[in-house]
Amino acid sequence: MAQLEVTEESLRTTVDEAVFAQAVALADKVAAFSAVGPQVEAIVDGTEVSVRVKPSGLDARCACPAPYSAGAPCPHAVAAVLTWVRAGPDPAAGLRAELDDVIAGLAAEAGDCDPDDGWYPDTSELEDLLDEVEDLASETPAAARELARYAAVRIGEVLAAGNCLTDDLADTLRRAQELS
Repeated sequence: MAQLEVTEESLRTTVDEAVFAQAVALADKVAAFSAVGPQVEAIVDGTEVSVRVKPSGLDARCACPAPYSAGAPCPHAVAAVLTWVRAGPDPAAGLRAELDDVIAGLAAEAGDCDPDDGWYPDTSELEDLLDEVEDLASETPAAARELARYAAVRIGEVLAAGNCLTDDLADTLRRAQELS
C-alpha cells in the first residue's frame, strides 16, 4: 500500500490561495481532531469536518455553507488537514497497512470456505502484528489503542463472515479488544 505524503507546501499548491490563507487562520481553532491513516476528522471553529486525503486531492465533507467551486475543499477542511500535516506522521500507518493485508487474507479464506466444512484460520501473523501493536503502546498509547480498536472491528467482521472451527480467531479478537 503506497503511503501518500502531504506537506504544508503541497497542500498550499493544491488549494486556492485565499482558501489556504483562511485555513491557516483557522488552524488554531481545530478541536476534537483525530486522524486514522488518511482519514481526518475534526471540529474547526465549531464546524464538523471529515476529510479523506487521496492521491487525487482532498475528499472533504464539511457542515459549513461555504460557496466553493465543486470539488474544492473549504477552509475548514484545509485547516483540519493542515493540523494533520503539522502533527507529523501517523506512527501506526505502516502497522495498519500490514493488519489490513493479513485481515483481508483471512477474510478471503473465510469467504472461500464451504460453510458446511468450516474453516481453520492460521492467526499467527495476526498475533505477531498484535505484538507490534502492544509494543507501539509504550511509545504512543493513543495510536496503539486506536489501532487495536480498528483491528478488533476488522477481526469481528471476518469472524462473522465464516464458520470458524477453532477459537484462535475469537481469542485474537479478545486480545485486540483488551489492547484497545
